Amino acid sequence: MASSQKKTRIKANTPKGDYLRVIPMGGLDDVGMNCCLIECNGSMIMIDCGLTFPETDGYGIDVIVPDLSFVLDNLDMLDAVVLTHGHEDHIGALPVFLREVDVPIYGGRLTLAMVGRKLEETPLDGPVRMNPVEPGDRVKIGEFTVEFIHTNHSVPNAMSISIETPVGRLIFTGDWKLDQTPIGEPTMDLQRFAALGADGVLALLADSTNSGSPGFSKSEADVQEGLAAVLESAEGRVIVAQFSSNINRVQGMLELAEQFGRKVALQGRSMHNNFGLAEGLGFVKVPKNVLIDLYDVHKYPDDEILIISTGSQGEPRAALTRMAYGSHNKLDIKKTDTVVLSSRVIPGNERGIQTVINELTKRGATVITANDRPIHASGHAKRGEMKLLLNLIKPKHLIPMHGSYKMRSEHAKIAATVGVTSGLVIDNGDVLQFSGRGKPTVIERVHVGRIYVDGRSNAADIEDVQLRDRKALGFAGIIIAHVVVNRSSGAIVSGPDLMHRGFLNAEEEEMLPVASKFVRGSIEKMSASERRNSNQVSETIRQSLRRYFRKALDRKPVVIPIVHELSLIHI
Repeated sequence: MASSQKKTRIKANTPKGDYLRVIPMGGLDDVGMNCCLIECNGSMIMIDCGLTFPETDGYGIDVIVPDLSFVLDNLDMLDAVVLTHGHEDHIGALPVFLREVDVPIYGGRLTLAMVGRKLEETPLDGPVRMNPVEPGDRVKIGEFTVEFIHTNHSVPNAMSISIETPVGRLIFTGDWKLDQTPIGEPTMDLQRFAALGADGVLALLADSTNSGSPGFSKSEADVQEGLAAVLESAEGRVIVAQFSSNINRVQGMLELAEQFGRKVALQGRSMHNNFGLAEGLGFVKVPKNVLIDLYDVHKYPDDEILIISTGSQGEPRAALTRMAYGSHNKLDIKKTDTVVLSSRVIPGNERGIQTVINELTKRGATVITANDRPIHASGHAKRGEMKLLLNLIKPKHLIPMHGSYKMRSEHAKIAATVGVTSGLVIDNGDVLQFSGRGKPTVIERVHVGRIYVDGRSNAADIEDVQLRDRKALGFAGIIIAHVVVNRSSGAIVSGPDLMHRGFLNAEEEEMLPVASKFVRGSIEKMSASERRNSNQVSETIRQSLRRYFRKALDRKPVVIPIVHELSLIHI
């Protein structure tokens, strides 16, 4: 994320009096990569610093973060980063940003603990200045007085932010929902929002993700009732797959397990990490004698077991996927198992999820999704909740945040129905300025873009992902791996045959047969059902080839697996 040699500054003339600027750096036209700058009289704070993931094969790209070159060129103004909650799309870019910047971070205790866990694997020059805050705290940062307000979301410790400035007050909702019966935390502090509205709010910067969904979002208490019905009717083990950050849902399942006489085992690294952080900070209460180790599951009757797992999106190496293909080292799916997918489907994951569901069903498990029963609730406000908050706050202006242009324009239309006629639908990089009594205006645009992160290094700023792929091929080289698999039996018919371009020199090409044997061994370790899935085979080829050459040459090629499924018919 290196800054350009020539520093970029806002070219428009700075007003003589007080001024306030809103500069989104990410999260508009994206569902993810949320980041927004607030500037007032030469002082600047950054709200959130998130990432997003490649939608398709990233050719070595692990994550995508916003290009913050403009921020690096204006560090003399940046006074702090303020975080709304601990989801990756709001904190995930911090490890990249903090390699180059030493700036105080403000956020809830659990949010900062999640940031700290991410930073453990990031080489930094010194300790990060973490400043934990509680709902109701007011902090003076430069020209701003920042107040933190409790709200509900799908991760504990989520907060909205009130920002007082000489020009007026902004309220930044972050991700939120109105849950009147939450699990493990209080209800959203609507009284404080109403009080701030009575005092006057210049602009509301609000989440637009569910602006197209009518009504009100489902409560976590409703989800708990749905899960209770599953536990009551299940004859054997219940395996619930969910996002690891949804600790309040884990809390609800711990309470249900105690009610129905079941033991709970957690499965998945991120599940253990997030649960451990939340428990240590008091955000989750574990009933006595309910939690057990996964190794001890076999010591209890199946109808006394509840397993909470990662893998709800059908990720190739996730715990649930390995169970579905019979390759998990601790758990085998049984015909009496009930598997619950307690999460939304992230766009792009539909095929992987359906494949996992099919494999679980083949093994005899009963699979339940949100289409079957009320076992998931969104963490984002719907249209009814948006109207309620707008009526409470009564802002002069709405700035729709977080989501595609359609989501944000729909949010502006919702605001108009309750009398907030100034919906300012802006784009990433727009510099929206408030000054005096004039109408807020986009005075110019600053550079925004994407940084493609491969491990601990970032590629250059590239607007076109196709160009990024070509640069990656030129830098790393490519290996094409071709393998033929019997679609019926999962047996390897031939290969993998390896061909490279731009990766190995003449002396190194003798490594290809050895690499081929290494990859074949990795494929042969897969179960037969896994080998019948071309996506699983492709992922194994990609990972094993990159691992082999990383150890042998300290280089990682771009790997393109080609898996041909052959149907052999005996006549």
